[in-house]
Amino acid sequence: MSLPNFLCIGSPKSGTTSLFEILKQHPEIGLSSFKEPHFFDTDTNWEKGVDWYERNYFTGLESKKSIGEFTPSYLGSEICSSRIKETLNKDIKFIVLLRNPISRSYSHYLHTKRDEYENLSFLNSMEKEEERLKDYRLNKDDVSFSRFSYKYSSMYSIHLKNYLNEFKKEQFCIVLFDDFVNHREQVIKRILNFLDVDENIGLNIDIRTNIASKARSIQLKKFMAKKSIFRAVLKFMVPSLEFRQRIRNKIHEKNNRAANKTSLTKEDKLFCYHNYFENDIKELEKMLSINLNIWKP
Repeated sequence: MSLPNFLCIGSPKSGTTSLFEILKQHPEIGLSSFKEPHFFDTDTNWEKGVDWYERNYFTGLESKKSIGEFTPSYLGSEICSSRIKETLNKDIKFIVLLRNPISRSYSHYLHTKRDEYENLSFLNSMEKEEERLKDYRLNKDDVSFSRFSYKYSSMYSIHLKNYLNEFKKEQFCIVLFDDFVNHREQVIKRILNFLDVDENIGLNIDIRTNIASKARSIQLKKFMAKKSIFRAVLKFMVPSLEFRQRIRNKIHEKNNRAANKTSLTKEDKLFCYHNYFENDIKELEKMLSINLNIWKP
C-alpha cells in the first residue's frame, strides 16, 4: 500500500502550496500526484473508495519513506478527522500551518472577490457569514461553503479540537505562517525531522507560490470551474485524472497575472479581532501552549 502517512490539513491561504512544492523535492518524500485531492472532505470522492484514492494519487510511491497529501480544507471539515482515522494508519502525522486569522480571512475574501463571486465589503461579508453558510450547508453546496467561509476557516481552536479528539497532540506539527515566511530554513528542518526524513538534504526553500493574482479572463476561470461539455470531452479524451488536473492547472497558471493587494485599516483589524477572533485565539494559546501575541493588534 502507498497510502499517506502524513497529511497537511491547512489552513487555506497560509503557505501550504509553497510547502508542497518544497517537500516534493525531497527524495524520501512522495506526495500525491497533484495538490488537494479532497478525498476526505468531498462525498463524491469519498464514496469512490480508498482504492480509487490510492490508484489516482499515490501510484509508484511504495519506496518512499514518507507519503503525504495536502488539502487545506480538511482542517475546517467536521467529517474529515473520523474518516481519516477510519482509513489511514492510527499514527498518521499532521502538518498544520496557521496564519493570523484576520489576515487569512481577508486573503480568502480577496481571492473570492477577484473571481467576481463576492459583491459585499469585507466587514459586511463577515457579518453575513453565518447566514450564508447556513444556507449552503442546508443545500449541501460544499463549493460555496468553502468559497465564503472566511471567518469559519479561521476558527482554528474549534477545528483542531475535532482532530485532537481523534488523535494525539504529538501527531501534529503546528507551524505559524509568520515563522514559515521569516524563518523558513528552521521551519523546514523541523518539518523534515517531524516526518523522520533526512533534514540535511539540499532543497530549494525559496519558493513563493499563490502570490496575489488576478485572472486575465474571469469568464475563462468560471468556465473552467463549472460542469460543461468541454469538461466531459476532456474526461473522455484524457482518462487520467492526474493529466486532466495538470491541464487545468496549466490553464489557470497562464490565465493569472500579478495584482496589487489592498490592506485592511488598523480600525478594521481591531474590529475583527475583538468581535470575531479574540476568544478563539486565546483558546488556541491554551490548547497548544503557545504565545500568539503576534496575532493581537
